[in-house]
Amino acid sequence: MQIRYNQGLFTQNRYNNTNTELNNTLNKLSSGYKINQAADDAAGLSISEKMRAQIRGLNQAGENIQDGLSLINTADGALANILDPNLQRLRELAVQASNDALTDDDRQKIQQEVDQIIKGISDIASNTEFNGILLLAGTSGKDGNSIASGSLAQYVQQVTTSGGVTDKYTYNSIDYATAIIDFNNIKSASDVAKLDGKGVYYTCCSCNQAYSIKFVDGNPDTSRLNDLNPVMEVDISTITDGNDLISKIIETAYGQPGFVYDPTPNNTNILPNGATSFVKHYSQLASDGGKLYIYDYRPEFYGINWPINDSGVFKLNVFGETAESELPFLYLNIQAGSNSGQSVKVTIPSVTVEQLNIDPLSVSSQENANSAITIIDNAITKASNARSTIGAYQNMFEHAYNNVKNAEENLTKAESNLRDADIAKEISELKKNQILLQSSQSMMTQVNQMSQGILEILGN
Repeated sequence: MQIRYNQGLFTQNRYNNTNTELNNTLNKLSSGYKINQAADDAAGLSISEKMRAQIRGLNQAGENIQDGLSLINTADGALANILDPNLQRLRELAVQASNDALTDDDRQKIQQEVDQIIKGISDIASNTEFNGILLLAGTSGKDGNSIASGSLAQYVQQVTTSGGVTDKYTYNSIDYATAIIDFNNIKSASDVAKLDGKGVYYTCCSCNQAYSIKFVDGNPDTSRLNDLNPVMEVDISTITDGNDLISKIIETAYGQPGFVYDPTPNNTNILPNGATSFVKHYSQLASDGGKLYIYDYRPEFYGINWPINDSGVFKLNVFGETAESELPFLYLNIQAGSNSGQSVKVTIPSVTVEQLNIDPLSVSSQENANSAITIIDNAITKASNARSTIGAYQNMFEHAYNNVKNAEENLTKAESNLRDADIAKEISELKKNQILLQSSQSMMTQVNQMSQGILEILGN
């Protein structure tokens, strides 16, 4: 027997090691994880944490998609209500009013229902919302930027016709075919300043010659006044509101402020010396407060059933702004993934009565009712296209949701392989370590007995 070598030290070390392994196994079984601290698997912990971030992001993305789908479904339901019964009923009433078997009193009753339906459509388009977001009355362009408050498309109320000349300018009790541009929405100098570089154009009532009025901040360019399609630049640097703007347009066109062109036959083409070539064709300009009249001074042309071969209509439009910016949209980004940039762009066209061009809508005469049919058909097409767009988003969101949940499921499985404990394996380890621990305890007892024997020998 060697006294210097103590078998108890070896047994104690084995006992401590087994006890540590048993504690680790108990930690894994109690937590369900095989990585409970960084020391358990440093690399695995790092990978697992990244996977967990992705999993939680995917779970939230799924909820986002569901929210987006709910939003789209809300818009779809409102559009369905606009189309049927409202727009369909409007068309039915316009067809009814087109029948000359009806009297004007009958059409007046029809007009009352038409007005109420238009009000109902306006209420739906203006008030349909999801979580406080107006869905069918958007104010953003397709690029996602809000249409600026200074957009000419918002300030200029275009009052013209698509199926015949119904507006009129009256001078000395004679009515003249006309279109009206209403600038009354321009309330301040800051509003006017936002018009710089933009403008309006219109075509001649009886030909395709186009006339453009462009607004500039000082130093108008007069070089294009004699072009085939002339451009008249108007200095807006000192303008304060819509009324001032109209006065400046008249002054620029005729070379003197407050000029009123006399269109009666005996005075035809009598213009002041300072008049520009911009008003030397058949169309002339007149004003009424913030309204600019563009009229054909030939009295014989008023009352003719225009258009004839696409003539007879003052076609008004806004230039200096792209078509996309003139059309308002609801523009949203739905975060449909767990990483930056994984979003779905949603654009829902505005279907307010202004965008559908049905306010006002007259069926008070057979001619107006006929024109109304075409206007309503265009409105139905716009609303139907908007609903088709929404239907495509519904399908896309459903597919995106399924894809996100599939990715979440598979990533969760992969993360589980890294992080979760193998319960069967750990129970086996537990049993093994319990046996070893009991054996070590037994051996410790034996070693203690051996040591006691040695002490007895030495004592004797």
